[in-house]
Amino acid sequence: MKNINVIAMDELWKDDTDGHIPILMEIFNPDIKWEDGSFEQENMYLRVIDDSNPVMYKGKKYLPCKFNYTPPEENGKDLGQASIIVSAIDTRIVEILRSVDVECDVKVVAAFAKKVTVNENNKEVTTYRFFPLDELSAKMQSATYSRATAQLNLVCKDVLKLNVPRNVATKDKIPSVNMNA
Repeated sequence: MKNINVIAMDELWKDDTDGHIPILMEIFNPDIKWEDGSFEQENMYLRVIDDSNPVMYKGKKYLPCKFNYTPPEENGKDLGQASIIVSAIDTRIVEILRSVDVECDVKVVAAFAKKVTVNENNKEVTTYRFFPLDELSAKMQSATYSRATAQLNLVCKDVLKLNVPRNVATKDKIPSVNMNA
């Protein structure tokens, strides 16, 4: 089990927490080009969060999407392929993925997001502090697309294993990052 930040573990074990566990994904490919600034993304990167609202993580904006991660099969010696199905809220995200020709580097991060209140210009603002829980690096070898979804087939060396109490990480108990913002 990886070492998890004490603040995150204290919050996760509470009956009522003001945080949740989002999954963030960063895709790197030199062919990714953003034609306008509307997404606030850097060329060569696509960053998405499994949430209905965008967030800032490590100074980078993550766009809202819905995605499901299927871990690779393990046979004791080798790992099979993992897959991620991305359902984009904005179909331009799928179009960006569809436009790349070469293999992509993919990083998937599971993090605990704790609500914090800060003072900005004499005004209280609610934001979130992220505590990484687990991370997976992979190569996207192939993908299939529909109008609003992309299935990314990944080759990875490790399996993303989130070691937190399962009953804590439900949508009912841990709301969206921006639900109350």
